[in-house]
Amino acid sequence: MTDVYQILDTPVEDDFDDIAALAAQLCGTPMAAISLVDGDRLWFKARFGHDIAETPLAGSMCERAIQGDEVMQVLDAVLDPRFAGHPTVVGVPHVRFYAGAPLVSPSGQALGTLCVIGQEPGELNAEQCQSLRALARHVVSQMELRRYARDMRDLTERLRAAEEVKDEFIARVTHELRTPLSSIHGYLEVLGDPELPAETRDGFLARVQRNSDRLLNLVDDMLLAAQAGPGNRAFHRRPTDLAELAATAVAQNEALIAAKGLSVTVEAGGPVLADVDAARIGQALARLVLNAVKFTDSGAITVGATSHEGRAELWVRDTGAGISPIDRSRVLAPFRRAGSAERAEVQGAGLGLTIVKAIVDGHDGVLRIDGEPGHGTTVTIELPASFRRPESW
Repeated sequence: MTDVYQILDTPVEDDFDDIAALAAQLCGTPMAAISLVDGDRLWFKARFGHDIAETPLAGSMCERAIQGDEVMQVLDAVLDPRFAGHPTVVGVPHVRFYAGAPLVSPSGQALGTLCVIGQEPGELNAEQCQSLRALARHVVSQMELRRYARDMRDLTERLRAAEEVKDEFIARVTHELRTPLSSIHGYLEVLGDPELPAETRDGFLARVQRNSDRLLNLVDDMLLAAQAGPGNRAFHRRPTDLAELAATAVAQNEALIAAKGLSVTVEAGGPVLADVDAARIGQALARLVLNAVKFTDSGAITVGATSHEGRAELWVRDTGAGISPIDRSRVLAPFRRAGSAERAEVQGAGLGLTIVKAIVDGHDGVLRIDGEPGHGTTVTIELPASFRRPESW
């Protein structure tokens, strides 16, 4: 069985052992077992009167028992041609009598059996069969209770982790908002001085404007990160040439690229089509190019587009600081920055890659980050390809 209960090969438990012992007592047999199907084997969660841990499923009495809804009885296995030659009949534990009640999950999956076993021919009466079925239901209830308890532990852990993320997020948002707000507040207090020289006043006003722009951009980024994501219906998807978006992203960062003296190349053998929101994917790609510029002091940046086996790819490769394995996943969280960004004091709130991932997720795409410290970084956006032509063609 598919071990959704995570019970296979676990240690003995009194609750299950007690059920097996009670089944044997009620049915008047020297042996009983709780057997669970696992592929081609039967594994015994509980056993009473014998010490067999598991047996092959094929040809076993339990294999037959799980195919029905009622208690299956084998009155004398030696005389039953289906089981007379089975190893458990001709060898230990020398089964003659068998009665098995199927264990059935709430979804209807056959999990195994609660069975009672005798070394002499026998037969259960109606009352004993009813008791065996009731105990079988109790076995499943015990398994369900353990699954629910495990799920609750997992949920509690996820909620605890989510609470930690929320607290950290609020702390980082507060910090990012407080810094420019404090600056604006300070300058506004000084600007209230009527004797402040005009030149100084203009300088302070310019700084207030820069901090206001920073606040506005931060709020816009947080809104975009919240709105973009899987299943986003606000995206206006159209057949789009990703090669054109690559060239546009380079052009948008041309001044910064030139200022740092970097070389840049756009690689695309021809049109690369994908059904995307061109504005959003273009925005994501422009952010990746900007990141590459920020973290590359010298060398080259390559922006490319290609398609392969129904998938379209955009990538940005640089020869900059690179990224550690730990940072590859870390930088996708809001306000988390790579260690190289902190060391180099690169400006930024740490939302860029969060936004890129949200946009890519909203297009049912995949974002990959590859690289090693000191050996550059490659960020790839993988998207479903389009087989339609853009309307402008």
